[in-house]
Amino acid sequence: MLIKEKDFEGFADGCEKAFEVIFRQYYKTLVSFSMRYGLEQMEAEDVVIEVIHRIWEIRKEVKSPAALNALFYTSVRNRTVNVVRNLKNRKQIIGKQEKPEESEFRDHLMEEEVSRVLNEAIENLPPQCRQVVMLILAGKTMPEIARQLDISVSSVKTYKSRAIEILKTVFQNYPLLLLWLIFRLE
Repeated sequence: MLIKEKDFEGFADGCEKAFEVIFRQYYKTLVSFSMRYGLEQMEAEDVVIEVIHRIWEIRKEVKSPAALNALFYTSVRNRTVNVVRNLKNRKQIIGKQEKPEESEFRDHLMEEEVSRVLNEAIENLPPQCRQVVMLILAGKTMPEIARQLDISVSSVKTYKSRAIEILKTVFQNYPLLLLWLIFRLE
């Protein structure tokens, strides 16, 4: 999911509340994304904070939520590659770090974005539906879920059905993600 238009507009206008919403929406995903290039968590956190701070400084130049989304990932990738290169030089490792292939970048980007969108959608489900979905995705069977939550198997099925209906609405613009999710929940 992209940044909500009102959050983007607030961000562009310098609203700290909008900044906080966007920061929380992207921080963990961007740290994870940065770590995929070989950084430790603290180094990746530093990169992400530095990038977000820099983008905050130039926020008026960003024209849309989609552009901001792309700018976050591209900037974190570029800064991470530079940090990795510098760390390798400091450790005097022979050979230059080549930039990761563009297809590898796109794969990482897609995986992180899908993970973020999916987690956000699941977090917004009603509590019982969310619990059932999380347990199904963790590999639990209907009877196991019923025992764990101390509810009937038919209640588990009801919560699962409600969750699927809600997720169908949320993912109407992401048909492949929706198919994958329904397949995993069945």
